[in-house]
Amino acid sequence: MNSRARQNLLFHIGSGLLLLLPLAALVFSLVQIFLLNPEEIILDVIALSLTICFVLLEVVLMLKGGKNESNLFKIAYNENNHVNTVPLIAVGVGTLFGIGLLVVSIIAYFSRDDIKIQTSMLIIFSIALYLFINCLIYFIYVIAFRKKELKLEDLIK
Repeated sequence: MNSRARQNLLFHIGSGLLLLLPLAALVFSLVQIFLLNPEEIILDVIALSLTICFVLLEVVLMLKGGKNESNLFKIAYNENNHVNTVPLIAVGVGTLFGIGLLVVSIIAYFSRDDIKIQTSMLIIFSIALYLFINCLIYFIYVIAFRKKELKLEDLIK
């Protein structure tokens, strides 16, 4: 196996493992919603179930890719093998949005005693974690798969 195929395999396995974090948070939130039994449980269960389906689909597709080049390459890099700035800015904004939602949901979850608010914050936390992990996977890909050759002058600087 050449180094590029090994790098692709490690990226796909690592990304699949990273996606298990939001999956665990989603399942935990779903269990908590059933245990806390709020009034409007249907919309909460639908939102979490759909997000769980998306995560599972992404994990399967990520692990199925194996040694093959990821489709992220077409998004992350242009024809000259330079980083596309528009997707990079969009993912940066998504990352900031995800971090903001994570912080707000954690603060609201622990500062409020209302069950309805706590279950809503669990849902927001889980979906925001999924968003943040996807942005993190993109940034890892951009850093790990850049085509810039390393020169001795770069190491000296």
